[in-house]
This record gives sequence, structure tokens and C-alpha cells, in this order.
Amino acid sequence: MTELSDVSARQEPQESGTPRLTFGDGGDAVLTWLKGMRDDRPAWFDESNGTWSLFRYNDIVRALRDTDTFCSDPSRSLPPEMTEEAEGSIVSLDPPRHGRLRGLVSHAFTPRLVEQLGPRIEEIVDELLDRALDGGSGRFDLVGDLAYELPVVVIGELLGLPASDRDFLVRCADEFYAIEHDDPFNGEYLQSMQSTLDELNEYMLDHARRRRNEPADDLMTALALAEIDGERLNDREIRNFAVLLLTAGHITTTALLGNTVLALGEHPDVMASWRDGTVNSAAVMEEVVRHRSPFTEVYRFTTKDVEIGGTVIPADQLVRVWLVSGNRDERQFADPDEFRLDRATGRHLGFGLGIHYCLGAGLARVETTAALRVLARRTAGITPVLDELKFYDAPGIFCLRSLPVTFHR
Repeated sequence: MTELSDVSARQEPQESGTPRLTFGDGGDAVLTWLKGMRDDRPAWFDESNGTWSLFRYNDIVRALRDTDTFCSDPSRSLPPEMTEEAEGSIVSLDPPRHGRLRGLVSHAFTPRLVEQLGPRIEEIVDELLDRALDGGSGRFDLVGDLAYELPVVVIGELLGLPASDRDFLVRCADEFYAIEHDDPFNGEYLQSMQSTLDELNEYMLDHARRRRNEPADDLMTALALAEIDGERLNDREIRNFAVLLLTAGHITTTALLGNTVLALGEHPDVMASWRDGTVNSAAVMEEVVRHRSPFTEVYRFTTKDVEIGGTVIPADQLVRVWLVSGNRDERQFADPDEFRLDRATGRHLGFGLGIHYCLGAGLARVETTAALRVLARRTAGITPVLDELKFYDAPGIFCLRSLPVTFHR
């Protein structure tokens, strides 16, 4: 079983009445607060850290689509020491450079490549379940024994990283989200994130340089060789994408798989329909992404004064765009707190929208689909132990770090 950091969940209210802005309690406190903010303060300035927040679906869509007003360049609002390493990263670029870089990455990281991974992913799931199911206890931790390690193994093989480095990659992926804090701009939190990022940056840069001289049949080589109109990715850009794929791609799959099995356990009728094949797992996953968005927020920077909900947000402000709030907006989704597979309208924002739509969304879907297929084949019943759930108590993610399940064959 993968040992995860011992992060205890706390939900202590701040003096202002704002709860801890994490989902360590399963989201109860924050989701209630977000509803109140959608109703009363759709654009809110947080004096504790000097950031603005957007909560309503239509305002979030506007921010994600209007890259002229809401840009992704952190140098507009953050100090140089926090933005230097983001240079050349897809998530920190705006048009036209963003389109050029994304095109080069997409030239190597194609939907066809991701789809072809399905059989190998099932093999990896089988290997991980061999350990989990054969312990004789009739239970295992679906996150710690499967959902956490699976994407690290898949991404490591995809990039062509040595299998001997797997423990290092698992540790880095864990440390990236393990520190307990509700303020993503807190110095201690940022220092912890940066320390892990420095290790990963050095590691991935070394492998990017090796692939220049020693090409292989892997994504790192494909990124190095990708070319459009004579332009190629430089080593730093390859490194940044590899780090992004491991850190964000890892937690996306961990959250999607864990949250999907949790949703099945919470809704026995859906579990039964999934088991007998009358409901498509893809439909379940999409509602899971809306209902428990893996990434709860993204960040943008205003380039000029902009009015939202009767409030003017000045230029050069950092804006927290609450995807999880948009996905629970009553103005867009009927009964938004209900888990329903019959939603005929509304597009969730769980993987973002517009030019920064999550590049790894397809990989997360393929990994989760493969894992669900193997779980259905190797177990006759699986039941989450709902009173033993543990969620990450870190900013920005709605993800289980422990999901004990019982099973029978």
C-alpha cells in the first residue's frame, strides 16, 4: 500500500466567518459558504491575502474565455521569484504564444496516443489489485492501494522514466499536495510546494536533455522532436510539461477514480446499473467531475478594470476562479447538490474551459475507465466504508486521500 502523508483534516472557521477554504471535511463547510457567496457577493475581495474570487457559473465562463481581460501571466501580479520557473509553461501563457506551445505539445501528446494506453493501463491496474485483493482481509484502500499509485506509474512509463525512480515520483506527487493549509499564498505552503517543484524540475530537465541525445519510444522524445513550421520545444518547456503532467495529471486521476467509486457507493442504484452495464461509466464520471470537481479553482490576472456582479475589480489583480462553485450554481444546474445522471443541459467546468481546458482530461478519463473495468471484472461487489473517508486538506483539490472499501469476488 502506498504510504500517504499523515495530514489530518480540520475545518476551523476564520474570524471573518469564512471557513477553511479546503475540502478536508468532504466539502460541507466550503460548499455551504460558496452558495452564500454566489447569492450575495459574486465578486469578493479577500483582505486576508489580497485576492478576488468569482463564484457564479456565467462569470466564471466569462473569465475563462476572455483572455484579453483575464490573462494567465503571473508576472502581472506576483513577484519575480514566484513567476520565473513558470516561464514557458502552458498554464502561464496567453495568446498567441499559448496556442503555439499547446500546438507543439498536442503534436506529441495526442488523443490517439492516450486511447492506445488502455490495455497497458488495465495491466497496471491488475498488478496493483493483485496486492490489494489478495491480502485476505476482504478490504483495501482504493486510493492508497490503487488510485494514488496508478497515474504515477502510467505517467512515468508514458514519459519513459525509469521504473526504478517510481518511489521518487510517488513521493514528489504526494508532497506536492500533502501540506495542510487553506491559504494557497501562505509562505510556508508556497515554500513546501517550491521545494518539491525544484526537485522535480531538476529531475525532468535532466531527462529532457538526455532524450535530445538518446531518443527513445516515449513521450519525452516525442516532445523533443515535435515541430511546427520549424519551431520546437526547448528543454525548459519539455520539463514544464512533464512536471505538469505528473503533478496535475496525477491528482486529477486520483480524484476522478476515488470520487467515482465513492459516488457509486453513495448511490446503490447507480452502482447496480454500472455493474449490469445499463449505465455508461463515462456518464457517471462526467457527473462526478461536476459534483466533486477534482480541481476546485484556477487563477487569472486582470489586465484592466472589469465589472462583475456590480463590483469593479481593478486591473492587475489576482482572481481565484472557483470552478467548483460554478459547477454547483443553481442558475445553471437544477438541484446542483444532487448527484444526477439525467442532466440534459449544462456543461460542467471541472476540467476548465476555453484555451486552457485541461490537456490531461483525456488521460484521466482513460485511466479511470480502465480501472473501473478491471474492478468490475475482478470483484462481484465493492462497498466504500463511508464513515472512514479522508479527504485532502490542501487548497485547490477535492480529492480523497483514503477510501477504504470492502469487496467480495
